Amino acid sequence: MSSNQPPVAPVLHRRARSQLMMLTIQFLLGMGVNLIGLPSETSGLAKGTTSALLGLHILVSLGLIVVAALTIWRSGPLDRQSTNQAWVGGILIVISTVAGVLATSAESNWWSYLMAVGFIASFVVYGNLLLRTRPA
Repeated sequence: MSSNQPPVAPVLHRRARSQLMMLTIQFLLGMGVNLIGLPSETSGLAKGTTSALLGLHILVSLGLIVVAALTIWRSGPLDRQSTNQAWVGGILIVISTVAGVLATSAESNWWSYLMAVGFIASFVVYGNLLLRTRPA
């Protein structure tokens, strides 16, 4: 670790990596639900499969929110830009989660679009945070 890097940087590096892994899993689960259809739109084995995928999708979104909060909490000792990125990433995760809830309950596909935009933006933000906090 370089002398100008606070000791909290490796922790944030791991958190950013965790967020990227969970976002990737989230994407794959969401695509599975999208390809099969929501549980209300399917029956039989497809209904059971998409219910399981949607349940896992929801659990991963809760994990994303928790790790986003922990990332914000631990970003204080870092430079202003890294702290801002942690906040932006957390806000994007919350927006994407709210859009996801609305996408399953509202009749507008725009919520699904907002969820996708939030996903891509948060992936970029956490990828950048991962690079900024990497060990020397």
